[in-house]
Amino acid sequence: MIHVRVSAVCRLRDGFTGRPIPLGAASCSLDGRRLRPVEKPGGYLILTDLPPGRHLLVLRAAGYQEERTELETGGAILETDVTLKPGAGYPLPPGSARLELRVTQKKSPAADRLIWLASPGGAELKLAQTRAAAGEDSFRLFRRGTAAPVQGDHLLCDGKNSEIVTLRELIGETASLAAPLARDHGRGCVLLPAQRYRTDEAGALRAAFRAACTAEVYAPERGLIASLALAAGENQQTVSI
Repeated sequence: MIHVRVSAVCRLRDGFTGRPIPLGAASCSLDGRRLRPVEKPGGYLILTDLPPGRHLLVLRAAGYQEERTELETGGAILETDVTLKPGAGYPLPPGSARLELRVTQKKSPAADRLIWLASPGGAELKLAQTRAAAGEDSFRLFRRGTAAPVQGDHLLCDGKNSEIVTLRELIGETASLAAPLARDHGRGCVLLPAQRYRTDEAGALRAAFRAACTAEVYAPERGLIASLALAAGENQQTVSI
């Protein structure tokens, strides 16, 4: 009998529509080698028998930007969401907002830097308790709007205390998190759906939004660094970290 150990489960989503990536649409490599993971409906990739440690998963699909994700395996089964962002050839609809963001540091391009972009989604999400303390892995959440699932990465907007949180499950008003809060937060803080980007060697990244909006820019080492008003069509902006 052959025993297979599941190391990681990745849920692939279209970063523009939020829908699962169809079976067979993405090609994968792990640590520089081609990989054929087990695929399941709903955009799931199942990686098996990985040695413990840090791995680099690279995903490519027609119409999307290349996506690079680090995986840390060796303990419990790793579960992570990966969004593929629109690239050349993606059929963006009329009215969408496209952003070319240049990131600088001391007037030089900030190459290969992790940047998060967040904007309002289909549901309004706010903290619904007086205080959510650092170290807690769940909190009460007020939701108004669409009944669609709210799992995934979010920017918890709280000024200098803003941070990225990953919502794993929402049962009633209680949201469970993939990792404990790093900071204290108070009632009414807004949560916005967020996506992770990396700048290229010129310090640039490209993103697309379904309509004109305000996009929040978050850098892990600096926190919330800008709020960008984006119009429908092409937008070019520069931020400094």
